Amino acid sequence: MEGRSRLSPERESEIFGAVVKLVSEHGYEKVTMQQIAAEARTSTATLYRRWNGKPRLVVESIRHLKPHPLETVDTGSLRGDLLAGVGPMSRTAPADHDLMAGIHNAGRSDDDLAAAVREVIAEPVELAVEAVIDRAIARGEIDPDPPGRRFVHELLLAPVVVRPMIVGELPDEEYLTAYIDAVILPALGVRHDR
Repeated sequence: MEGRSRLSPERESEIFGAVVKLVSEHGYEKVTMQQIAAEARTSTATLYRRWNGKPRLVVESIRHLKPHPLETVDTGSLRGDLLAGVGPMSRTAPADHDLMAGIHNAGRSDDDLAAAVREVIAEPVELAVEAVIDRAIARGEIDPDPPGRRFVHELLLAPVVVRPMIVGELPDEEYLTAYIDAVILPALGVRHDR
């Protein structure tokens, strides 16, 4: 049996891959821990011992395989960081949108899933956005207390979450670049002239 400390990073990655594959194909609600265990070639006991249930396992799997680009970016400029952070979102948006829409919809009736999404995905992204803003302040690119700071992490998600509902299209890189220049940078007190 695999214990909590005995799962190697490679083995965890295999399990995470199996989870995301199943959830992407069948939806969160229809996937069971037994199906995940079979797909990952492990026992349900191992899964429960390590992740304490499906909500945490699914959310950690998504975060591991699809980390938010802002968590690792540092281009040396605020605009550069924001563009580098949203660029990959346009390339992976179709698959990611369906997966995350399903997770968020399931989270409306599953408090454990909603809490796991906030803790494992939303909070680290918010911290990453704060780090991008703090670096820009330290470089002198923006004032120490930019007016829209508390809204930026939500604003960054809006095009990927809201645009498909309203316009029926996911944002491409050109759209996201224009959005950064017209919405995000001004919210932080920066005017970007094209």
